[in-house]
Amino acid sequence: MQEAVGRGEFWRLVDVKGRMPGMAGLWPSRAVTFVENHDTGPPLAHWPFPARELGGGYAYILTHPGTPCVFYDHWNEGGAGQKWDGLRESIIQLIAVRKAASISARSSIVVLAARADVYAACIDGKVVVKVGPGDFSPNKIRLENKHWARACSGHNWACWRVDAPL
Repeated sequence: MQEAVGRGEFWRLVDVKGRMPGMAGLWPSRAVTFVENHDTGPPLAHWPFPARELGGGYAYILTHPGTPCVFYDHWNEGGAGQKWDGLRESIIQLIAVRKAASISARSSIVVLAARADVYAACIDGKVVVKVGPGDFSPNKIRLENKHWARACSGHNWACWRVDAPL
């Protein structure tokens, strides 16, 4: 995810078989996903995730199969006026979407777009997520003949839930 965001190569978020890359694609029920941890992010910052794109990273892991893990520092310091302004609220909204749609480590995904500027996927036919600066809306492609309502969004990411069949 970090390379996809940092280089503008969102095609990296899908393997040749249409799955999530790495362990999450091979065995999602045993994969723990995270955006940053104590080694990659502050204070050590060996491989920091681009700070402005953290919301998109969480949109990806919190809507996809696997067991997502929220970095304590992002949770604790992600409130209004804090280091990552609004990140905590975005995480809360994404967790609510995950719970409401019953997304689990065994959920299914269908990748809808994987280009340099955008990645989009439908999870369990209930949630659509878009990450990246590119243009995408499930309503433009009339996905599954349903109307999709935006559940939450942030800088370069958005998440929709099924609103009603068309």
